[in-house]
Order: sequence, then structure tokens, then C-alpha cells
Amino acid sequence: MQVNLSFDTENEKVDNLKKLVEALEQLIAHREGRSYQPGQRQAQTSTVSAPPEQKPASSQTAGGCRVIPYEDMSGKMASIFSGGRA
Repeated sequence: MQVNLSFDTENEKVDNLKKLVEALEQLIAHREGRSYQPGQRQAQTSTVSAPPEQKPASSQTAGGCRVIPYEDMSGKMASIFSGGRA
């Protein structure tokens, strides 16, 4: 059996989404060879835990200011003050 789904989460009613979940639970129960009772969530037999996502370094502070990474400019400043080109 092949199932192709297309579901617009922005426009569809929540009741339709709940019906979709129930249909999928029924399909899973059928494939696992167990009986399905509508209205009751079946206990999951196995869980897959995703690795914790690392939060990328934010380019803004909590207050909304930009964060500029530190760069040592002492060599360029010395060159500028001595009259050389940077």
C-alpha cells in the first residue's frame, strides 16, 4: 500500500488534522498486527531520540544589538599611526 499525503496546515481545520492522526494510528496498528481502538492513543513501543541541536552563535544580543566578533587590530593600528598603508 502506498499513501501520498498533502495537507495544508495553514488552511485546514484542526479537526481534519486530528482525523489524519487517527487514520495514521489505525494504519500503524494494522501494520503492527494489533487492534486499534478509536479515541485511545496507543503506547509507543520504541522511541527515537534526536541528538540535541546545537544552537548556532547568534549575531544579535537579547536586546537586539548586533554582535561583532573580536578581531585583533593592533598590527593595523600601528601601521596606520606610523604612516604605512593598512
